[in-house]
Amino acid sequence: MNHIWHASFVFGFLRMSLGMSLFGDDPVKVNFCCPDGEKLRLHMRRDILLAYHSYVQEADCVWGDKNNLEGMEVSVLHLTENNETEFVKRKLSKLHTKMPKCGRGLRISKPNFNQTNGNGTKQSNTNQSQTFPSIELRKNNESVPNASEGNVYIDGKPVCDDGWDKKAARVACRMLGFDDGEETQESQYGTVGDNMAMDDVRCKGDESTLYECGYSSYDDCDGGEGAGVVCSKTDDTVSLDLSGKLIQLAQEVDTEHYCLAFKIREFYGYWYSSESSESSDEIVTLSCDQCMEEVMCYYVRLLFEALSGKGGITVRNLNGEKDHPSFIRNGVLRIADKNRDGEVQFDEFHSKFVEYLTILFNLLDRNNDGSIDEVLTNEAIKEYSLEFFEQILKNAVEYFDSNGDKSISTDDFISVLRFNDRNEDGEVTIYELIGTSLINLPAPLYTAYTLLDEDQDEKLTVDEMLGFLRRTFTIIDKNGDCNINFEEIVTALGASNLKEDFQLGIKLIGQQYITLAKYFVDGFIAKADKNKDTKVTLEEIIKFADFSFIDRSIQIAPSMGYPNGPAFLYLTGGYERGYGPSNSWREQRERIVVVWLTTLNTFLNNPVYQSTPSTQCGLSGQ
Repeated sequence: MNHIWHASFVFGFLRMSLGMSLFGDDPVKVNFCCPDGEKLRLHMRRDILLAYHSYVQEADCVWGDKNNLEGMEVSVLHLTENNETEFVKRKLSKLHTKMPKCGRGLRISKPNFNQTNGNGTKQSNTNQSQTFPSIELRKNNESVPNASEGNVYIDGKPVCDDGWDKKAARVACRMLGFDDGEETQESQYGTVGDNMAMDDVRCKGDESTLYECGYSSYDDCDGGEGAGVVCSKTDDTVSLDLSGKLIQLAQEVDTEHYCLAFKIREFYGYWYSSESSESSDEIVTLSCDQCMEEVMCYYVRLLFEALSGKGGITVRNLNGEKDHPSFIRNGVLRIADKNRDGEVQFDEFHSKFVEYLTILFNLLDRNNDGSIDEVLTNEAIKEYSLEFFEQILKNAVEYFDSNGDKSISTDDFISVLRFNDRNEDGEVTIYELIGTSLINLPAPLYTAYTLLDEDQDEKLTVDEMLGFLRRTFTIIDKNGDCNINFEEIVTALGASNLKEDFQLGIKLIGQQYITLAKYFVDGFIAKADKNKDTKVTLEEIIKFADFSFIDRSIQIAPSMGYPNGPAFLYLTGGYERGYGPSNSWREQRERIVVVWLTTLNTFLNNPVYQSTPSTQCGLSGQ
């Protein structure tokens, strides 16, 4: 009998073990951030470059309660034989105690460990956010179930577009179960009824429903003034799968690159009390955001998020949005919207900066060996080629040329100059801009304008600007080596009768900035050479991650980069005992202005400006 009982016990144990193995009841092995008896502390510090505008998260482990992660039951993702996703319950088990080594790119996320979808049933693809039956989207006055865009209807009535903006659109989209949204106006999805549910909607953006926003029940709108939305869902769900991989932002993070912990928080030095650590609601994941670990990508992303607003998803052309002027966004759209879909994703934004960096790299790589190590050994940082200046000019025109006519004029800045349109004809002339005729300007300034705008049509074409640039370069580049340096600039000013004491002041200021730039560039290049092969590649520069060097440079630059005070004041007339004998500060300023205008007039009267630009330094004509 005992033999039968023992056999039955062994058989049952083997069946249970085999079942656990076959049906996936094994625990999920992951790294824990902190050892038993310690908890995670999160704190913030200011980004030195951006001062109060950005903070860097940091983490360490401090004394705390017993770590209850071991054996905690959580929901994890499982892929069925039919390639469908379902949540199943599993227990956590420690693989190692290991925290990822992150710099600026520490990513702290809250995993979705309580999702059950009905006791292990298949995960639904429907929106899990709360929705409100009082709101719907219509196209051509027909309701469209589960739509993400359309004209907004509340309680069966349309909403007027007076006051309708992105903040209101976000609230409406959250009512529909989405995360974010953009506004549309003027009944973009078909004419609506003229009996409006709301008019003059005024939202802060954080309301739960449109009813919480300010609005008027009385309206003066017609069917062509319907408010609409284009809603979007942000895939920010963080989950684990059965293998222990972290599923984050639709990407898989291997076990060795993240860890789990309970958290307590310190914010600007103040401690917040910790709740019980028995619940999976308090678990966070720590991983490294590779982009935020790289200096260039980090600051490009911060710039992108500043331009794209709170959502940080796209840069849209939102005309009239005060916190992000359309002029700036239009420029971004022109240069970075590669697929021409009317919006800029971060990848497009980042790739444009890489493109600029590649152009600069190729200009500095004079021997075309794929490395800019020559910057450390020759005058590459002290002298610049004609091609360098032409690239700057062409990219500037690309950004500012809002009407696409390959020229720069007041028409390109009409959105910011509209208040100068005195006769309200929709155009701003130079006369309206400066308040006087060009002929009344000081002679050297008028001459400079006529040399730039050859046909006097108040538009500076790319060809006109390139012609002026090449003539100016020819005058300065006396040795004809297709590069100009600071000494050649001072010499050219001297040849234009700039007084010797002014030349001395320029040299003092110029040498200060050249020396400082060389110091920073040399330090950057040396730090970027990670493999110490004395070759600095474009990839090494893009992946540069030494934020400590950047922080030190930022601390040095403001102090040592402040202009040489006495020399600067001497050149501008701000120093009372400055240039020449004078009983009046005003007389002294006028005398100094005369010196500069006389030098400019002599420079512009050079016969080179009357010649026709030709092939120069390997670059074709205009």
